[in-house]
Amino acid sequence: MDESIFDIFKGWNGIIFLISVLASALILERIIPWRREDKVDVWRWARNASMTFYGTIFLSLAPFLGTYLGAVVAGEQGIGLFNAISVGLWVQILVSVFVLDSLTYIEHRFLHKYYILWRAHRAHHGDTQIDATTSLRFHPFETLLRSAFGIPFIFMLGVPPEAVLVYFAVNVLMNTWSHANITLPGSVDRVISKVIITPNMHRLHHSALPEHLDKNFGTIFAMWDQLFGTYCGPGELADDEPFGLDGPEEISPDSFANIALDPFRTPEAAAIPKATNSGKIIRL
Repeated sequence: MDESIFDIFKGWNGIIFLISVLASALILERIIPWRREDKVDVWRWARNASMTFYGTIFLSLAPFLGTYLGAVVAGEQGIGLFNAISVGLWVQILVSVFVLDSLTYIEHRFLHKYYILWRAHRAHHGDTQIDATTSLRFHPFETLLRSAFGIPFIFMLGVPPEAVLVYFAVNVLMNTWSHANITLPGSVDRVISKVIITPNMHRLHHSALPEHLDKNFGTIFAMWDQLFGTYCGPGELADDEPFGLDGPEEISPDSFANIALDPFRTPEAAAIPKATNSGKIIRL
């Protein structure tokens, strides 16, 4: 196989790919918007994009946490399941995408369950207007946490670097798609939301209503939410669904400084402890 086909997701090519996907989504939002009243706010776009920008810098300063580098090392050292058995590359890629997506689901559950992790993830949920740029609004600490969580599994499975690149591409597409302010016909949404995450599904997850906040954790496949009882159909989304965080959890004003510094504040200073589904409060 010509491995150069994977180069379109490497380095600067990967950044160009990300920008192209984002630009395409922003154009679609003007053509088939879900909420037509949502206005373009260039400063908000820049604020959201800055989170991904600084997260990339943080990760470059800790390259040992990079999943791609981990996959390269695993391959060179013959570490992991795929390096011990004979399996075709595309089979490895497909299995890796499913495994990595399941890990992303688990990570997301942890980010909501444990307050010390929620304090980093809260930056993502603080956006009161959900669109494609919300897919960039992840605090750098969350970026580091997710990468660190995935590294051991990269080595155990022996995920090939090509699989990491394909997962990056699919993740970018799905993360941007699920946050985009676009609409789908209800009948279409009901069908495909059984297989993959759709915008209405993920918008529910960003709801300010507590009963929706701990639903629809998936990134690519809807099967994980269905298997673990966190699935909530897109039909539950109201036209006037409120987004963001209310009360003490709210990040106000929604400025770059407040978003960047929020994880450093103690729970008492930043917000009340967040309750889990069982009502039990976990404070770390």
